[in-house]
Amino acid sequence: MAFAAGLTATAVASAEPPAFALTPEPSSPSRGNLRQAKNFVGLGPLFGITGHTDDTISGALGFELSYVRYPVEAFGFGLGAFAQAQSVGFTHGRWAFGPQINFMMFGAEIGAYLEEGYGNRATTIGLHASPFVSIGFFSAALRIGVPVSAFSEGTPYGLDLGLICAIKAPIPLDGQLFGLAFH
Repeated sequence: MAFAAGLTATAVASAEPPAFALTPEPSSPSRGNLRQAKNFVGLGPLFGITGHTDDTISGALGFELSYVRYPVEAFGFGLGAFAQAQSVGFTHGRWAFGPQINFMMFGAEIGAYLEEGYGNRATTIGLHASPFVSIGFFSAALRIGVPVSAFSEGTPYGLDLGLICAIKAPIPLDGQLFGLAFH
């Protein structure tokens, strides 16, 4: 009988919740506990010098929009895309777009470009390749444009070589940038 009473008392005691139970916290995140972002958009001005191997050197002024996703760790290895629009020597336009790859502060853009015809030059399309180094908001790139085809009457542009710099702020899409929330 004492055994049955002890067993009943144990069963009743185990059915009661412990006195030190914690209440769950709200499920909505506050600005203080967002994780480091891994998806970024960058928008900013481009400037530099460029020239074709068969022509003079000109200035370049424009802007770039880019998207980068870091699948494992922010600012480690990233994949994304870029789009550029710029004026070459304030005489004609040049547009480029395509994928980009980043590893820490190094990266490369590989895509297509279209350079508007000017004077006796034809509108030309080609391959855009641009290795770059990025430090904070600033990046510097060696631009190589290999012409592929002309779209209008005139002489196609020759090989394009340039030094292009950009100032872009990385805007996080899904978290914080070094502990700072932007949304």
